[in-house]
Amino acid sequence: MTSSRARADSRSAGPLVLLLAAVFGAVLCVAGLVVHRHVTGPVPWGVVLALGTVLVTLRAAALVGGTAAAVVLAVSYGAVLLLTMSSRPEGDYLVAADALGYSFLLGSLVVLGAGVVLAARGAGHIASETVDRPRRLGG
Repeated sequence: MTSSRARADSRSAGPLVLLLAAVFGAVLCVAGLVVHRHVTGPVPWGVVLALGTVLVTLRAAALVGGTAAAVVLAVSYGAVLLLTMSSRPEGDYLVAADALGYSFLLGSLVVLGAGVVLAARGAGHIASETVDRPRRLGG
């Protein structure tokens, strides 16, 4: 009998899962670029929403496709972020050089790194241990 951790480590992400992870990473980055400037009062909820969504999606990718899916999602997010950091023909940038812009850029790097490290260390395998237990009806 193998443990649930050994089964979770042995799974490999198929090409469709990796492709979906890449697409989700690019879409998340574009969505983050759209909402990161939204502020209500003292709370920059756009940055919080963007970074929280990336972290949750990285965890979901790690649970579904393992470390490879989380890495693919992070790389595609980072690639789109790097492409948008270059200047546009008009001479301006998509991410402003202010506190909100820097918090989005640096926060993205921190969240992507933390999500990949958690996926690589197997922090998502706690949920797979509870799935193997039989459920009791009526109790």
